[in-house]
Formats: sequence, C-alpha cells, structure tokens
Amino acid sequence: MVRSYTSQQQKQNGHARSQRWAKPAGILATTAIGFIGWHQWDAEQRKERLDSDWYIPMELLAKKQLSPDTVQLRIRTKKIAGQSYPVPSCLFIKDDAIQVMRPYTPLNPNPYQDGYIDLLVKRYPNGSVSRTLSGHPLQEPIFIRGPMVEEYQYQPDTLDEVGMIAGGTGISPMYQLIRHILDNDNDTTKIWLLYANKQEHDILLKTELDQLAEKHAGRFKVVYVLEQTPADWPGQQGRVTLPMISSMLQSYDAPEEKPRQRRVFVCGPDAMVQAVCGQKPRPDAQGPVAGMLASLGLSSQEVWKLQ
Repeated sequence: MVRSYTSQQQKQNGHARSQRWAKPAGILATTAIGFIGWHQWDAEQRKERLDSDWYIPMELLAKKQLSPDTVQLRIRTKKIAGQSYPVPSCLFIKDDAIQVMRPYTPLNPNPYQDGYIDLLVKRYPNGSVSRTLSGHPLQEPIFIRGPMVEEYQYQPDTLDEVGMIAGGTGISPMYQLIRHILDNDNDTTKIWLLYANKQEHDILLKTELDQLAEKHAGRFKVVYVLEQTPADWPGQQGRVTLPMISSMLQSYDAPEEKPRQRRVFVCGPDAMVQAVCGQKPRPDAQGPVAGMLASLGLSSQEVWKLQ
C-alpha cells in the first residue's frame, strides 16, 4: 500500500509539475511564434523601403551608358503614397566586399512617389563602390541607406533666385533640385546653371536640361563650359572663371520692392570647388566662403556646398 501510494503521489506530483510548466511553455511558444510573425512582417515592411538607419537591399532594374565612364542606374524602391522626400539629400551605397560606403544623390526629386531611384555613377579607377556599381548585374540587389538629409533644406518660393555651379557628376544634386523647383507650379523661383566638363560627350543629362530650359524659358537658364571644344561649340570655353559667374549672377533682374533673396549651390571636382568657393573642411561642415564667389561679395548665407 505504501509503495502504491508513493507511486500514485509521484504521478500526481509529476502531473502537477507538468501543469505548472504547461502555461509558461505555452506562453513561450506563443511569444516565439508571435516574434517570428512580427519579424517576417517587419522584414516585409522594410523590403525595398528606404531607411536612414539600415542598409536595405534594392533591385537594380536598368542601366544606361551616358558617357564612356558614367552610367545611369534605376533601382527599385517601395512607393509610399503622399510621402514627401527631402531635397537636397543623398543616399549611402556600400561595397559589401570591403565595407566601404559612398554618397550618391537621386536624380528624381521624389523616389517615394516614383517607386524607383535614378542615380549617376562615374567609374573611377580606384573607386571600389563606383566600379562595383558600374558592373552590377541587373536584378541583383544594391544595399542602400538613406535619405541622408543636408543641413540646408530647400523651401519652395522663399528665394528669388537659385544659382548653380556644377562640374561632372556634381550635376546630380543640381538636377534633383532643379526638378524639385520646376515641377512645383506654385514655386516661382528662377534658376541658372553653369555646368563645366572636359569634352562634349562628358556633359551628363544635356538632353533633359535643354528640354527643361526650353519648357521653362524665363525661369531656367543653362550655360555649358568645356575645356576641349568642337569647332561649332556655342557655349563657353575653358574652365569656370570669375567673369562667367559674374555674368550668370546677372541673369535675372533684382526685385524692385525688396533685397534679392538668392542662394548659389556648388558641387563638382575638388579643384573646381576650391577655386569657386573654397573647400568644405569636412563632410558635415560648410567652412567659410572663399574663391571667386567671395571675390564677388557673396556671403556664407548665399552659398551652399553640396556633396
């Protein structure tokens, strides 16, 4: 009887213990399933959606050769209806093999609305990211983080005039801002662009720029500068000079009733930026205005150096 009772008691104790553990185990299982479900939902929500904190894989949809060393990429991103996009801003793209990242500016002013990102990529001999992107296979993912917002954010119709001095792929942030301004019917800001390159085939987005200048005549003016010019070249020759900039600054009449509100943006090769307005001391700082723009009397409130 004792043995029988002891055996029964053990069974009862074991059953009680199993009951005591049943609830926590069930809770843990439910929590685990919930976590997995949430993680899958979160991953689906993040899929091809721009994120400033994380590198997100996004599919390369198309590639177009614009010049001997420059391609235009179209990359899929998630559409977000009604979501505005900060202008100017850039994206970081990384080379997974050696964990190097570089900033690139979308050409289209609102990738959220379009569902894609257009980028210009110039291939540099020693540029690991640019070489990787130039040869990247279609339909393969590119890892992107952003948008990374500039300290200065353009506000529609707050300036009378926007000036731009660009060289090479420095046209990317300019084109983003040009489109952002001209696509807004309620923005009356006028724009001029002085765009410098070595040869005619180096001029990027020339067709698009000329079409915008024709469509928005009186609001957008573009002048091209080439170091090496063909015989019938109608634009400027050489490098960007002080007289060229001075002439562009007089593109539009100043308003009669108030002081002119303007800002000049500069982006391009280091040597050009140094000569035009002085280099940025570091990526997150503007530094003082120097060079030609300082000689023409422009202040730090009127000049912004883009990356």
